[in-house]
Amino acid sequence: MRLTELERRTFSALLVASIFQGFVLSSFQTQDIIAKKALHALDWQVTILVMLWPLSNLFSIWWGKILEHSHKLSRYFILAGIFGRLVLLLMLWITSYYQYMGIMILVFSFNAFISPAQNSILQNNIQKQNRGNLFGYTASLVTLVSITFSFVAGKLLDVNENWFRYFFALVGILGLIHCIIMSRIKLKKSHNPEKAFLSLQEVFFKPIARTIEVLKKNKDFAVFQRNFMIYGIAYMILLPAIPKYLVETLKMEYSQTFLAKSILSQVGILILAPLAGRFFDKKNPAFFTALSFALISFYPIILLISLFHVGTVYVNYIVYLAFLIYSVAMTGIVISWNISSIQFAGDEDVSMYQSVHVTLTGIRGMIGPFLGLFIMEILGIKAVFITAIFLFLLAAYLSFRLYLRMDDKCWKCTYNQVLVYFRKIFPFN
Repeated sequence: MRLTELERRTFSALLVASIFQGFVLSSFQTQDIIAKKALHALDWQVTILVMLWPLSNLFSIWWGKILEHSHKLSRYFILAGIFGRLVLLLMLWITSYYQYMGIMILVFSFNAFISPAQNSILQNNIQKQNRGNLFGYTASLVTLVSITFSFVAGKLLDVNENWFRYFFALVGILGLIHCIIMSRIKLKKSHNPEKAFLSLQEVFFKPIARTIEVLKKNKDFAVFQRNFMIYGIAYMILLPAIPKYLVETLKMEYSQTFLAKSILSQVGILILAPLAGRFFDKKNPAFFTALSFALISFYPIILLISLFHVGTVYVNYIVYLAFLIYSVAMTGIVISWNISSIQFAGDEDVSMYQSVHVTLTGIRGMIGPFLGLFIMEILGIKAVFITAIFLFLLAAYLSFRLYLRMDDKCWKCTYNQVLVYFRKIFPFN
């Protein structure tokens, strides 16, 4: 890659920030397991916890509207660092599930700012041909730190599960450092003039109208979001089932659950993210995403197989395999989830596009986990896995159809080549 001076400085800052973001990601990956084991959360309470991350993303369109009218991200990163990261220090004094949930609501609410702000940095400071590749390297570094920290934390919590309070307190301090580093990155340009003050109408009502405008104006982006919605519902109906399956059915210890949910589930991202990023830069985002959706369907397929081996010495290894395949599929989904909006936005400010994308995560977050809990309580965990398989494959099929529509010329060329080859093998009039 040939990087400009601005790209080198931005990439260096993102790499350093990624180290500290890895600690935050580790806490996001394990907060439901900790609630289930250390605070003895009930199934419906775990369901609410796993909903917090996607539900908090509903705030993203408001963050996006603010970012559309600001090219100084530093103040917002500091705000997110204090109220969305450092607040985790309060975990030192919690004694109940509801206190735990209250803190996590604050953390995830301010986290909804991070993705649109990061996309603004990538769009402004990194050339199109380098975005996926550079993002892949930062994703790998985040994952390396998250995996290492999760492994250590799992071992420590096996010794004393009450140490989870110190785990979150440390994450809060390191998360603040991440936000401070991100706040120091200056944007090359601004798509919109800086506004010192936004009216209540601009802050609260115009983002909704702007969301509808974006989806109406960019039909391909709207279809892309529909497909991601289907994938997201499949992903989220699994969320309440996984802690119950690992903790109650399989009786896994902290180190075992952290190995599956926080280490093996990220190994693929660690190793493959830079390669996936380069592939993303060269391919249509719909095609790239279709492959990822198809691959992740094997995650619930293998979990379904593991159900028939509960009580055997093999079941944990089958579950580990499921999470390993999940990690490979999520490599592509993480890349696509984070930076596809930039390609759909074109020359427009990507902040609102990514905010729409993130906010729709919140909408499916209101549906998916409760749907998963309902299916699990009425029909069992097996039905949850089967439903997820169907929805993942449907999302893959619809994403491939979008690719054919977006890249019609390329598809026709490939189709004609295949047809010619087929006729050579099977000649007919």
